[in-house]
Amino acid sequence: MTKKIILDLENNEETEVDIFTHFLNSAQYPQHKNIIFSAFPELKEKLDSQQKEDEKSTVRDFLKIIREKNKDNIQKSVVFIKSEIEKYGEKTLEILADLMNYKWKPNSENYSLVPTIFPLSPFDGNTFFYSIYKSLSGTTEYPKVLAVSAHEISHIILLDILKDKNIELDQELLYFAKELIAPVLVYQDDFNNIFKKEIVGNYNVLEVYFEQDGKVIKAFDYFLEMFVKNRSEGKDFSVFLDKVISACRGIESEIKEKRNFDNTYGLQIMKDTELLTKFREPIKLK
Repeated sequence: MTKKIILDLENNEETEVDIFTHFLNSAQYPQHKNIIFSAFPELKEKLDSQQKEDEKSTVRDFLKIIREKNKDNIQKSVVFIKSEIEKYGEKTLEILADLMNYKWKPNSENYSLVPTIFPLSPFDGNTFFYSIYKSLSGTTEYPKVLAVSAHEISHIILLDILKDKNIELDQELLYFAKELIAPVLVYQDDFNNIFKKEIVGNYNVLEVYFEQDGKVIKAFDYFLEMFVKNRSEGKDFSVFLDKVISACRGIESEIKEKRNFDNTYGLQIMKDTELLTKFREPIKLK
């Protein structure tokens, strides 16, 4: 059974408004508000001068103007993304499913990609919102769209696998595990003929280090080695997943500390040497 990535361009402007307002008020991702205001300082000014109950209409009006001013670049971006998906989207999904030993259920939905000027690329259900924020500064070609698609869809597949295995994880542990598994999968040579091999992920997990038997190693490299070894031995993805979860559960309190640190300082971590050094202090594996 083959699945597709479908470019969804219908009624996404109101959905975009919902995304902005959701993350402006998200308790789970408090730093997203700062990311939004960093990308759109004019929006912060408008919201600061408005009543809270006017937030959604203010966001809606603001985004409408931004989209109108940049409609040509946005359209060019959409055309490029459409071309990439039509050429390689289906193959990307086939490879990802193979890496995760995943079979789609009968009547399961295709995956929808919604282009958005939101500065991040979240997902909801089988829909992921691909950020074309850089279109506002003139970028109209997005060669990473397939790599990011594989990253985001791996989250969707992972959640389904966890559901089938009746595994429940706390939000912090789930975030850590899925945001490390995704770049490990996308980094595999299987995708070489589709997109450039590079680590596609978030600083707040990619800058985490482990310490084991006196050796310090990036969490990404630790799980990458684990995945490659698991696969070379012909073992199912679920075996790798169980090992990841076991490792993460052993350091759950330390993972929560890293998340709290990130929620406090956000992107400032990558701009301040002292904060980055502190964040990189290795977690001792148990």
